[in-house]
Amino acid sequence: MIVKVTYYHWLFLLLSVLFEVFGTSIMKVSHSWQFALGSEAGLAIMWACIACSYFSLAKATTALPVGVAFALWDASGLVLIVLFSVFVLGEHLDWIKALGLLCVLGGGYLVHHGTDAR
Repeated sequence: MIVKVTYYHWLFLLLSVLFEVFGTSIMKVSHSWQFALGSEAGLAIMWACIACSYFSLAKATTALPVGVAFALWDASGLVLIVLFSVFVLGEHLDWIKALGLLCVLGGGYLVHHGTDAR
């Protein structure tokens, strides 16, 4: 049975990316928390976000092709995490990393547009 792709599925893919980015980012940020069990709290939040990310990804793939959903989830998540690390954590972005991010986004785009949505 083929399910028609709707905005509902794209919304779950977006939620999946946002949960992944937040969970991965909080993992790094929580190591500087000074309250008792701060790092452990950060890891618990990270695991909860990753679980929500995979749940949302599973909901998105009820209609979206798995390759498309995973390519877009992975590519957009990677780009957003790198941008978070540059603008919030002060990490350096050189031209090689920027080119790599463009290649990742291009790959996600090509997988999406090269997939037959029957």
